Amino acid sequence: MQPGALHENYRNYRAETINRLDGPYGFVDRRANEQIAAQVRGDSALDLGCGFGSLVDHLRRRGFDVVGVDLLDDQVVAGRKRFPDADLRVIAAGTLPFADGRFDTVILKESLHHLAAEGDIDVAMAEVTRVARRRVIVFEPNPSIPLRIGRTLIGHVDPTCPPEMAREILERAGLQIVHVGYSDALAFPLSGGYVGRPILGGRVLFRLDDALLRIFGRSVAWRYLMVADAQ
Repeated sequence: MQPGALHENYRNYRAETINRLDGPYGFVDRRANEQIAAQVRGDSALDLGCGFGSLVDHLRRRGFDVVGVDLLDDQVVAGRKRFPDADLRVIAAGTLPFADGRFDTVILKESLHHLAAEGDIDVAMAEVTRVARRRVIVFEPNPSIPLRIGRTLIGHVDPTCPPEMAREILERAGLQIVHVGYSDALAFPLSGGYVGRPILGGRVLFRLDDALLRIFGRSVAWRYLMVADAQ
C-alpha cells in the first residue's frame, strides 16, 4: 500500500462506530484491553492501528507512557473527542515517525491482518521491531468456523490472519513467541462487534465464554492474543 493511501477494507470503519463502546461491545472491548494490558512490559507502549484509542486511554490511566497511531483520521478525531487525554495521532503508511527502540512494547490490536493483506508484511514488521525494544503484542480475530459463519451471515468482509500465520510473521521478524491465548466464544458475537446487531452483553457472558473455551478450545474462539519478545 502506498503512503497516504487507504485500502478498501477500511470502508466498514466509520466514526460513529465509536458509539458501540457505550453498548454491549463496550464490555468486550474493555476486557480485551485488560487482557492486553496484562501483557505489556516496560513503561512505554505504542498502539499501532489504535482506531478510536480505547486501549491507549486504558493504558494511560494505568500509568503507561502510551501513543496511539492510525491511518484513519476520522477515527482518530472521534477518539480525541471521547478520550481527550489520550495521545492519538494520524500517520501515513510507511516508516513510523519514532526513534529506534522508542517503545518497550508495541501492540497490534486487530491490525496485523490489515498489515499482512495490504502491503509488504516483512517491511511493516521491520518497522515494528525497530521501534519495539522488548515486546510485541498481537490481538486478532481468530478465523474459527463460528467467526466465518457469523461474518457470512452479516455480510462482513475483512482479511484474516490465523494464529499460525501470525506466529510465522513474528518469528520471521526475529521475535520469540512467549504466550498464546484465546477468548470470546460468545461475548464478542453477541455484542455485535463493530458492525453486527447487538444482542446481549455483560460480564456474565465472560464466565460462559471461559467455560466454553476450556471445553472446546480455540475452535470456538473469535479472537486470540499472541505475545512475542525480542531475542
